Amino acid sequence: MEFVPTLKVEKPTAPDLSFLFKREEVQEKKVLNITLLATVSGSVSMALVNTDEGAKLVRIGSQIGDHRVSVIERNYIILSRGQEKKAVGFSFTSTTRPPEEAHALQGPTQTLQAVVQRKEIESITSDPGIMFRQIRLVPFVQNGRTTGFLFEWVDPQSMFSRVGIMQGDVLISINNQSIKSGEDAFRILQVLRNESSFKISLIREGKSIDLSVRVE
Repeated sequence: MEFVPTLKVEKPTAPDLSFLFKREEVQEKKVLNITLLATVSGSVSMALVNTDEGAKLVRIGSQIGDHRVSVIERNYIILSRGQEKKAVGFSFTSTTRPPEEAHALQGPTQTLQAVVQRKEIESITSDPGIMFRQIRLVPFVQNGRTTGFLFEWVDPQSMFSRVGIMQGDVLISINNQSIKSGEDAFRILQVLRNESSFKISLIREGKSIDLSVRVE
């Protein structure tokens, strides 16, 4: 019997020519969630915003994600990306009590005492982003006017909590200077750097509260 060898036939494979073609990778730009925390408009315009990356102090021309800050006004900023424009304003909030009753004060003003370290004040006033990682403020509006700022959230481990500020308090003034805009807050914060004491005036559940704070 004659032996007939069998030949193994391999199926040809197509050559890899991928190197001849340029692979184009399209990356989707990340869109950040942006909340406006405070603004300063005038000769020097700045805004404090909160994004997915944390609190950030921006000026006109600053980049936030894939947008550029093109306008900063008292109550809003405008972000641009090419021909697209996006306005971001303050997030106004409703409270558990009717606005017209918020300043219907009940009884005399209560005064509380507290002590803070100067290094904490210096840290917050040099970088407002630190402050807005510890609290969340939104404008408190009555009859269409901003009459203060509501503490929507307070970090229980923060300096603000230690001095006696609670979630739901409405900030009315610091050292008898009214807080009616982000610009007011920025200006007063700078004043506090050199103060040995200051007073924070709040409304809490219809009652007036003064926090007398000593800086050591």
